[in-house]
Amino acid sequence: MIQLIECEGAPRDLGFDQGTQCRAALNAAYRSRSRWQRARLRLLAESEACRRARLEIRRFYPQQAETMEAMARASRVPVSWLIGNLAGNRGATSPADALILAAASAITDRGGLLARALPSDAIVRRSRPESGFRSVELTQPWRVAPLAGVNEAGLAVACVASSGAVAGSRHAVPAALLAHDCLRRFDSLDGAIDWLLVRPGGGKSMLVLADLSGEIAGVSIDGDERVVFRPADGLIVHTGGHARQAEIEKGLREASPLMGSDLGRFFGTPLVVVEPARRTIALLGGRAAGDGDRWFEI
Repeated sequence: MIQLIECEGAPRDLGFDQGTQCRAALNAAYRSRSRWQRARLRLLAESEACRRARLEIRRFYPQQAETMEAMARASRVPVSWLIGNLAGNRGATSPADALILAAASAITDRGGLLARALPSDAIVRRSRPESGFRSVELTQPWRVAPLAGVNEAGLAVACVASSGAVAGSRHAVPAALLAHDCLRRFDSLDGAIDWLLVRPGGGKSMLVLADLSGEIAGVSIDGDERVVFRPADGLIVHTGGHARQAEIEKGLREASPLMGSDLGRFFGTPLVVVEPARRTIALLGGRAAGDGDRWFEI
């Protein structure tokens, strides 16, 4: 059963809530490291990549840094471990996990929608920040930024990152962190895209967005290079080199209308589907036994 957590308040409060409610999962993941690795983390013997990431998070993402520090205190794991996960950019571990899609209202059954693969360790988070828009998001216990979500203004975002890609970038933190800022700050595509194009961050990521207008957009990030996609046919499909890429794309383009509930048969993997007009996320075909389809509202 996928865990639902509730986080509310200032950045520090949001982190404390997540750390408290995810303490068991965070401790289990941390203790899976060797005793030697845990000792180094406790002694703050961090790698150069981790040190750079810590400094960049505090400089460029101060609210997320505050949230992460509170999460570490509440869950009793070293913040250096959380930052190390970020610096190592634990992205998609297989082509199936890199699946992401955006469809405009012109080709769907009810407004625009976004979808991405559902990770095995996913959780759902309802966020009610002290300032900024409320949202419902798919994320992971150790992650501050969402993997997918929608805010109360109807702006939706989903992202995938290539594992380990930050190492060769000018910045030590992945630009996928910007998904958090998009949901907090913006109510439409244009403002969010402008933000994504100028804010610092590295690695290889794909972010897709949709809003209440029914329009969609994608931003491909490769280090400092950013490319915006606003396809005329209203469909963005990124399969991360999936073996069935051509088959998946053909099926999606021929479906009329494209229904969120049918996406699982195209991808053949559990998905999260985000619908801006309904301000909901749906988990389709959960990975654990007994996990049926579930819907979550803000």
